[in-house]
Amino acid sequence: MTTPLKPRQEAFYRRVLNLYRKAGMTPPSVRMASHLLGAPPDAVRAMLQIGIERGEIADAGEGIYFTTETLQRLAEQLQTLPPPVKVAQVRDLTGSSRRYAAAALKWLRARGMID
Repeated sequence: MTTPLKPRQEAFYRRVLNLYRKAGMTPPSVRMASHLLGAPPDAVRAMLQIGIERGEIADAGEGIYFTTETLQRLAEQLQTLPPPVKVAQVRDLTGSSRRYAAAALKWLRARGMID
């Protein structure tokens, strides 16, 4: 269980979460999110960590963060494809880069959400 945030912190957390939610399968780097939100990278990282603890943000490795909502929707879409799902299929389906597609696929497989 995470420590409750103060109102200003919660408002900032919601801004970070909404940025990543809107980005979908092409999430910003921490540096870009910092620039877009006008906040220090460490503050963005702290909010991403809170999101991970709350189960709303997924750390897909290599500095890539998605909302868990985005990845759950992707898992549902991928159920229509015959296994094994390939990175190129995810990339083409989502319009994202190979890097993001591979990170998402790895995260989903690690949790048994797809084959």
